[in-house]
Amino acid sequence: MTTAWHCYDRRDMMVAALRDATVAKLRESLTKYGRAAWAVSGGSTPAPLFEAMSAVPLDWAHVDVALVDERWVGTDHPRSNEAFVRGCLKKNKAKDARIIGMKTPHEHAAEAAATVNARYALIPRAFDSVLLGLGPDGHTASLFPGAEGLEKAFDMKGKRTCAALKAIKSDVTGDEVERMSLTAPAIACAHHVALMITGEDKKKVLQEALSTKRDLPVARLAEVVDIDIYWAP
Repeated sequence: MTTAWHCYDRRDMMVAALRDATVAKLRESLTKYGRAAWAVSGGSTPAPLFEAMSAVPLDWAHVDVALVDERWVGTDHPRSNEAFVRGCLKKNKAKDARIIGMKTPHEHAAEAAATVNARYALIPRAFDSVLLGLGPDGHTASLFPGAEGLEKAFDMKGKRTCAALKAIKSDVTGDEVERMSLTAPAIACAHHVALMITGEDKKKVLQEALSTKRDLPVARLAEVVDIDIYWAP
């Protein structure tokens, strides 16, 4: 598979370019099918993109915005990806977007896998665009190195859209080691996959993963998915 780098001198330039690429994919599906689907990640990096997307005049009432991954915490938790996305994106012109979260009342993520997959099965087609991030340990989505459930999530013959994982606790994971994540085959089915990163440190992590550290999850994903990398200092 291929990785294409899109590098910019400033973050606002990167955000504008990624906004335009994402909007093009969503509009294409809205025109053709009457609905569109966008899978998004949490974290601080995509916040400016969500702000920019919220100002775009799309038929947001017919856009499904689904989580790429989630910490197994409630939406009232400060590290909830769903709460973050709702706060940054679901406003202005995007106030009518349908947010599809992963968290359920189940105590553990593994208990909720069937429920979450049934929820995501209501999205009628493959994602028009998927927005990924990158951690300093080489994880993307919640596909963490050495995580329990990682191999199942990378099974390209698997039929599930989402999988429960339990990461090895680290400074990167924090206390929230139980996660729900899109699987590699679900990401591979998307029409457009963007990896949004900033800073020299993340760039170095990704370059090393794609060259010498091929066992890292982001490198493994790049072997089965075409990825457009958007980077700015």
